[in-house]
Amino acid sequence: MANASEGTRHGFTREQLEFLREEFGRKAAEGFDRPTQMWLIGGLVAIGLAVAGMIWAQIGANRVEIRENRAAIAELAKGQAELAKGQARIEAILEERLPRGP
Repeated sequence: MANASEGTRHGFTREQLEFLREEFGRKAAEGFDRPTQMWLIGGLVAIGLAVAGMIWAQIGANRVEIRENRAAIAELAKGQAELAKGQARIEAILEERLPRGP
């Protein structure tokens, strides 16, 4: 009867309860505590937002530069067309005024 009185109302002995607590109970916290984890996560989020902002700003600057380059390319194409017209005109004048070969 002494063994039966050792058990508690759930039917486990003290040794069994200790074993269950060791196996399935909360383990000693390893790693960082919650406030430290929150600061680390918050810091990573802040760094991520800062990097994303810098990348977004760079993309915006590149878009402006691309627009400016497109405008410059259009102007250069117009100038090239003018040069081609002038060259054709000069060639026509030269053919008209210079004698042809024998």
